Amino acid sequence: MNKYLSKSNPNLLKPVPRKIGRQNIGWDTKNIPFSGIDVWNCYEFSFLEKSGKPFVGILRIEYPSDTEFLIESKSLKLYLNSFNMAVFESLKKAVVKIKNDLKSALNSANIKFIITTYEDFNQKFNLSQKFKCIDELKPKNPFQYEVNPNLLQTEQAEKKEHFLMSNLLKSNCPITDQPDWGTIYIYYRADKKQITEESLLQYIVSYRNHQEFHEECCERILFDIIQKIQPLKLIAFCKYNRRGGIDINPLRVYPREKKFEKNLPIQIKEILYLREFRQ
Repeated sequence: MNKYLSKSNPNLLKPVPRKIGRQNIGWDTKNIPFSGIDVWNCYEFSFLEKSGKPFVGILRIEYPSDTEFLIESKSLKLYLNSFNMAVFESLKKAVVKIKNDLKSALNSANIKFIITTYEDFNQKFNLSQKFKCIDELKPKNPFQYEVNPNLLQTEQAEKKEHFLMSNLLKSNCPITDQPDWGTIYIYYRADKKQITEESLLQYIVSYRNHQEFHEECCERILFDIIQKIQPLKLIAFCKYNRRGGIDINPLRVYPREKKFEKNLPIQIKEILYLREFRQ
């Protein structure tokens, strides 16, 4: 049983080197060919104000996929819960404390924070109707439940731009083996070949027994599609169900761009910070 602390404790944060997972996928870790961000929505952010009154809000943390480390999600939950009985003179000082702790854990200064309170919360949910949902397709071949990139089948490209999504992504935490449920959005601009939609659905379903961090699953999907069709552009955006009060949303963009966020398709920009039905 985990004992929640009454004083914020940065030692609870557990960094995980990205290099290990990327080597397992097959990336050249000295020349990563994609850009990206990790967006974390933390729904259990709270501390005590100087008066003793609790502050509650949703804390959004965003940092680039170039950081040396990612943070294991349970450790972030325990870390944020160590604030529950900690006293801060202001919201600003509480956020500065978190920012400094995460800078140290991630070995990066490029971290963004947004606080949403009850007063400014609004019910903005997804705009998935702008993507084609492939969940109702009925592939001829039986589904498999172990990741297999050979499930991806190709055909001659009939159109240049593809906007696809599925609510059937499910993988498992490599630490706790707990299920991670997600929605995935895929955009790509085809060159000579495209992925058949039925085979893409089978490939996504094949993650069902797979053990890997959210960020690594997203990067593996990116890697496998690149290997199959060498697209002119590819975006994989995984929006996971909240677990332990936190949801994780990795976005990866190929090829690598310095200012990739400005060049995202409007359909991706519109859903970047909106919630899915599980969130």
